[in-house]
Amino acid sequence: MGRLLASIFVATSLLAMASSEASAWVCLAAGVSSSAYGRDYYNVVDAKLMALRGCERRSPIPICTIMWCRPGR
Repeated sequence: MGRLLASIFVATSLLAMASSEASAWVCLAAGVSSSAYGRDYYNVVDAKLMALRGCERRSPIPICTIMWCRPGR
């Protein structure tokens, strides 16, 4: 009985990990004459930060706003 429960636990853990790896987040940040995309496979916050940093680097005035974030492919 213990082995059966352990194997069920491992199987559900692997399925949960496989489904979370397939989803990614894509965000768009826009500013004064610039925009940038950010993408992360695990965390929407990291995707937002990547988009903001890329937009601020390209903009003459480093003020950017997140326009949208979506689950990507």
